Amino acid sequence: MNTIDEQPSLIAPVTRRFAAIFYDSLLLIAVLLIATALVTPLLPDGPQADHHNPWVSLYLFGVTFAFFAWFWTHGGQTLGMRAWRLKLRMEDGGTISLLTALLRFAYSIPAWGVFLFGIIDSSTHLIWPESLRWLQEASNGYLIYLGLAWLVMDNWPNNWRDQVTHTKVVLLAKI
Repeated sequence: MNTIDEQPSLIAPVTRRFAAIFYDSLLLIAVLLIATALVTPLLPDGPQADHHNPWVSLYLFGVTFAFFAWFWTHGGQTLGMRAWRLKLRMEDGGTISLLTALLRFAYSIPAWGVFLFGIIDSSTHLIWPESLRWLQEASNGYLIYLGLAWLVMDNWPNNWRDQVTHTKVVLLAKI
């Protein structure tokens, strides 16, 4: 049974999902900056070690998961989702478990990975190994477009991530 604030079977449109993603990305950047500031004094080389230390990367990846998992398991809405009247819930109307949040987060990594790698490659001109140089020349910025297309498909209503985790993002009614 749907709650009173939820429009019956109205899956959230892609445009609202991307607006919420943009909003959440700004908040997540702030959270990651704070998380980095907290751990930097503990590093042996200080700020210079941040981008070379795999433990810092793993820590920030964990902070990112914790950010989304906490919001999804406590009300089904990130702040961006709340601003755009979206809610993540189980197909049966239940709340999201930590395992479901982990699966949903893990299934989003490939699309975000391709997109962000395309941005990094295009903006920093990474030096690729000789054996993969052909891929760099072939990509020529297309990884951004491939990643963006994947993200659009990944956020399309009834996408594979929602099907596997038995979740859906619904549009809430105006109050």
